[in-house]
Amino acid sequence: MVFLQQNRSFLHTFLGIKEDPIIGASQSEPVNISKAELVKRIKRRLSSVDVQKAKEVGGIFAFHVIKGTSVYSWTLDLNAVTVYEGEPEDEPDTVFTLTEHYFKQLVQGKEDPRSIMQAGRCSVTGDIMRAMKLEPYIRLD
Repeated sequence: MVFLQQNRSFLHTFLGIKEDPIIGASQSEPVNISKAELVKRIKRRLSSVDVQKAKEVGGIFAFHVIKGTSVYSWTLDLNAVTVYEGEPEDEPDTVFTLTEHYFKQLVQGKEDPRSIMQAGRCSVTGDIMRAMKLEPYIRLD
């Protein structure tokens, strides 16, 4: 993991993440909230959604967000309708890997998950169809 954190370009190539030629990762805007605050805000978001609908979507989603040379992770578990920092406790159904810039675009609703994935700005492994249903649960208003 340390090797990957220290070699961001290798990580991007390995995961198939394409850099935006105009913006580029080095010029990406930082997410202006801490990791703990992110989890807190997503929890708040989850408290306002229909729990039954969230459980119908279900699944465990791991997010790996690249910021400079480091990677931070958080998990959204719609089976239990919870979110926490770090890797999932159980095997994730879907894993997202994206730069902080595109993560910010995603959670602020400036870009939808489908366009980010189709443009190659996000590496997604696992259940992609279920991933398309996540926007109501991760969007921060």
